[in-house]
Amino acid sequence: MFLLEKSLAYCLEGFLMAGAGLGMIGTRLKLSKMLIIASIYALAIHAVRTFYISNGIPFGTHLFILYAVYVILLKFIGKQHILKSLVATSISLLLILWGEGTFLIPLIQIIKFDPASIGVKLGATLTAVALTDIPLIIAFFVGYVFKFAPIDLEYFRMK
Repeated sequence: MFLLEKSLAYCLEGFLMAGAGLGMIGTRLKLSKMLIIASIYALAIHAVRTFYISNGIPFGTHLFILYAVYVILLKFIGKQHILKSLVATSISLLLILWGEGTFLIPLIQIIKFDPASIGVKLGATLTAVALTDIPLIIAFFVGYVFKFAPIDLEYFRMK
């Protein structure tokens, strides 16, 4: 049950990352490609976190591995240029980090929730990911659903 919850949470996060990151720069992928990227990304998150936990490696550097995985997924499955892949992934991960600092960590401190129980209590992973992804959800709606792209990469193109 925990594996299903984690898979759902990370698949949803990967889906939102594709829509939000690329949507912010004016690119929209088909839903089928976004679902494939999200599914592979969820497997990558699970594999990387399992590897870190089983080898006693503290979290932190896992972000660089997941960043590279997501860039590769956008490049090869999403058929995006490397610059778009890098920018979209950066936007998405910055939104996730912003969500952690703005929503997840303060709530954990307010309700005295033990972060170690996120992987142990049913529903905790999904709740933590949902709280963390609030800025990502907003960006998804702005960039993907409403088709408003505040970042214009064409502006930086050499003339």
